[in-house]
Amino acid sequence: MDSLLVISVLVGLSCAGLTVTTLLFFTRRQTATPTPTGPQDIAMLFEDERLIDADTAIWPLLPNTSKNPTWQEIRSALARIAPDLPQTLRDPPASTDDGPDVTITPVGRRTRVSLSPRPDAAKGWFQARRHEVAIEQMQPALDHSPNPIWALDGDGQFQWGNDAFAKLADTHGGESEFAGHISTLLGQPNALRAKRVSLASEAARHSRWFEVSTQKTDTGILHFATGVDAVVQAEEAQRNFVQTLSKTFANLTTGLAIFDRDRRLALFNPALIDLSGLPVDFLSGRPNLFEFFDKLRERQFMPEPKNYDDWRERMAKLVAAASDDRFRETWNLAGGQTFDVTGRPYPDGAIAFLFNDITAEVSLTRGFRTELETMQSMLDAMDDAVAVFSQQGILTVCNAAYKDMWSVDPDTCIEDATITDATQDWKAAFHPSPVWPELRDFVTSTTERASWDSELRSKDGREVICRVDPICFGATLVRFCNAASLRMSSPEKDALQIVSG
Repeated sequence: MDSLLVISVLVGLSCAGLTVTTLLFFTRRQTATPTPTGPQDIAMLFEDERLIDADTAIWPLLPNTSKNPTWQEIRSALARIAPDLPQTLRDPPASTDDGPDVTITPVGRRTRVSLSPRPDAAKGWFQARRHEVAIEQMQPALDHSPNPIWALDGDGQFQWGNDAFAKLADTHGGESEFAGHISTLLGQPNALRAKRVSLASEAARHSRWFEVSTQKTDTGILHFATGVDAVVQAEEAQRNFVQTLSKTFANLTTGLAIFDRDRRLALFNPALIDLSGLPVDFLSGRPNLFEFFDKLRERQFMPEPKNYDDWRERMAKLVAAASDDRFRETWNLAGGQTFDVTGRPYPDGAIAFLFNDITAEVSLTRGFRTELETMQSMLDAMDDAVAVFSQQGILTVCNAAYKDMWSVDPDTCIEDATITDATQDWKAAFHPSPVWPELRDFVTSTTERASWDSELRSKDGREVICRVDPICFGATLVRFCNAASLRMSSPEKDALQIVSG
């Protein structure tokens, strides 16, 4: 019985020992399994709130304004990465779910700031990597952009700029100073709008112009500058051209009225006011085309229509004709004035009307016409057949007796009648005479000439005197006179004698 008890105790101790051994084995295996470690902490060391040392990874994120940036500059630069950073190193860190944990450890005059990833940060590694790839893909576009791009923080301090901005800033005192200068030119940096700024440069002969647009972000304000030198030069050239045109229009004696596509008066010159007598306030009020011409009719500046409805229809046809460049009329006014009115189409559906006072020209033309008609009547009253040939030998003027005698009318002939043609007809109507070649040479001669005459006998037996006289401008007057009539007149008072001019 005692032996059996001893054996039972030994077996129980053996089982207990096996169990303890098994538990120790598995416990050691679990303890020996390595625990994954997260990213290393990022540390910064400050002295009197000025950075004196930091991990290598932190420097590219900091502003390059100075070698030892202050806590405020670093806080502004890291605000997007670590939103829990306090206002000052003496304040406790904020507590949010964004960004790493912030630990602030004072060590005398120095302060150590550590940024530690949160335990659950590893869950978003794929999204973080995707953001990194996207930034790597977009970075070349930012760096190689020909337009300057830069950013300021919420306090207006420079954060970063692309290569184009850096090149431009090098000629204007550096990035921070240049960014501040642009903000001064913009006037209100927080106003989100586009504004043109002019930058003077010693290297360039002319000022450079940029149009700067601003966009507010979570960390501050982005600035985008676009070069608009070509646009500014084009606008200046356009202004100069418009000024030149305005001066030209102001000095024109022709009245000008331009109506836009809506048929409202868009432009007029001072000559239009002087010619039409329309009030300036009426023209400045941009009347429509029908109101304009109706006012001209009231001022008796255009012919008075017999019927107002017909006049409205005529105005509609006038607009259509002017749009097709087919409108031109001569207005004879009751006061004796005469105007030449022309309609011209302009780009973008506009129409221009030109009012030219041709009263003097018309009066002069009428005077010339009266003189010519008087001279023609005087020649037609003469019994002698009279003809005038130019220095080129072309028949220019003849009287009714000459037309009846030789059956020639230069006004109805398609081709010009010449001295050669005339002498052929004369030669056929008279007995042979050596005068015809001499007459042809006399008409076209450019040397000094004197009057002469020759007796001719027609084939019907009549005696005729051919009188040749040089007149002004190299022309020649040829007359065929009845010899009997000449003998009856006194030789001292020859009515047919014409003194050479």
